[in-house]
Amino acid sequence: MKIALLTLLLGLLSLSVVAPQVQAGVENSIISMEEVKLDRTKVRWGNASKFDVKGTATVGTVRSTDVYDEITAYKTIRKEGLEKGSARYNKLIGQATKAYKAALKKVAKDKGFTLIVEEGGISGYTHVTDATSDIIAAL
Repeated sequence: MKIALLTLLLGLLSLSVVAPQVQAGVENSIISMEEVKLDRTKVRWGNASKFDVKGTATVGTVRSTDVYDEITAYKTIRKEGLEKGSARYNKLIGQATKAYKAALKKVAKDKGFTLIVEEGGISGYTHVTDATSDIIAAL
């Protein structure tokens, strides 16, 4: 019983000595990761899980509303004042989204972007380029 208690006390003592060092390492890695912030909900093209924040890959940004405003199907929705959820609206928004995604893919491939994110979706990363005009041109 005494040996088991002594072993337990030694184990706890060794944890209290090691724990601050482990904790300090965790805190430091979190700080370095927080320098680059990526909002995964704003990724429009690419795989955020494979994005290396410490790498040098180029990220494009997009103002999606500006792109949609240039898509013929979306212009029709606005011109006709179509109600969200109506059959015609659903058909046209599907066409607009298809054109939007195709333009994103083309520009990402042509420009070598690892990701394309909505404007404001990434901060603290130096290799960022506004791709909105290129995406509009690719429509």
